[in-house]
Amino acid sequence: MGQEIENSCQYTAASDVGCVRELNEDSVFAKPGLWIVADGMGGHACGEVASALAIEQIVEHYEKNESLDNAIQSAHARITEAGKSNNAQSGMGTTVIAMICDSEHYQIGWVGDSRAYLWDPKSLKLSQISEDHSLMVRLIHAGLISEQDAQTHPQRHMITQCLGSTEIEQVKVDTLQADWEAGQQILLCSDGLTDEATDKMIEQIMATHLSVEEKSAALIKTAKQSGGRDNISVIIIESPKQKQHSFIDKIKSLFSGNYSA
Repeated sequence: MGQEIENSCQYTAASDVGCVRELNEDSVFAKPGLWIVADGMGGHACGEVASALAIEQIVEHYEKNESLDNAIQSAHARITEAGKSNNAQSGMGTTVIAMICDSEHYQIGWVGDSRAYLWDPKSLKLSQISEDHSLMVRLIHAGLISEQDAQTHPQRHMITQCLGSTEIEQVKVDTLQADWEAGQQILLCSDGLTDEATDKMIEQIMATHLSVEEKSAALIKTAKQSGGRDNISVIIIESPKQKQHSFIDKIKSLFSGNYSA
């Protein structure tokens, strides 16, 4: 996938410490063609170091035109190495979700439970398009627990892999690729958002006619009003494809003096 975006897309990125934590262990990166959310593991040593290293490595390898999978694997190796060589950083880890795109396609890769959602203006629906690497997902797939019960399970925050885990030589990077459609928006976020705001709450905000910056602020505000017990990071990327005007729209615009081909 190329790095150039022929039609510029609107995007925004924001991160907030929340209402309880003293330190923001999340890191975000956003520039045309590459967006990353990394959630330094809460309760682990130097989570903010791990999330920053993840972004540094992914950006470096992306700029060398390496695949998203390889870039994330390199981040895992770098964080693991740093943890082994520095006792103060031993045990640090981070989740990550990253997205690259051009004017026609996008690709998303992730490790852990930071998520990607797709807002589709045709169906007016929000869909989670990533799948958490978590114990709950494994139990649901095995038919041992319902999705409803998973929401209140005492081990609902347990993930099955992260960057920096010394128990895994190579992480399993899940990826997806799809074509852009006009009006779509992708939301990347840490679990500081999804632990506090339900998918329905997120959908209601994404369905508004607010700008991407206003939606981002509204999502963070909602998470904080619901408790804000973790750091909250969100990135919203809008499709670079423009909506096609109907014939009637063009006629109306001509009479209003606002139409441009």
